[in-house]
Amino acid sequence: MQAEGTAAQQQSELEQALRSNHAAQLGGAEVDISWRLVESGQMFTGGSPSSSSVIACTINGPTTLTQRETYMRSICDFWTDITGCTDHEIVVSISEVLDLSTSHESANS
Repeated sequence: MQAEGTAAQQQSELEQALRSNHAAQLGGAEVDISWRLVESGQMFTGGSPSSSSVIACTINGPTTLTQRETYMRSICDFWTDITGCTDHEIVVSISEVLDLSTSHESANS
């Protein structure tokens, strides 16, 4: 997301929403969140500075198509509610990884 954008200004609220949504959608599962802020002039859409946020999720799969669609739609819903952006400014992707260890498990290994 853009470092100077609305999403960056709402980072703590978005992080809490991501955690709550993840737990609700995936049966209480914890989530690791990392942010990558893109400096002004480094991200473009259609030749103009972009206001997009890219949300890349890696989950301990597998999930059904319905679960993925519901999960992704819920992210778009709270992202637009919190930031005021439109669905056209959000890109959500999900990668399923079997036996994905959490950072907590990795730290104790």
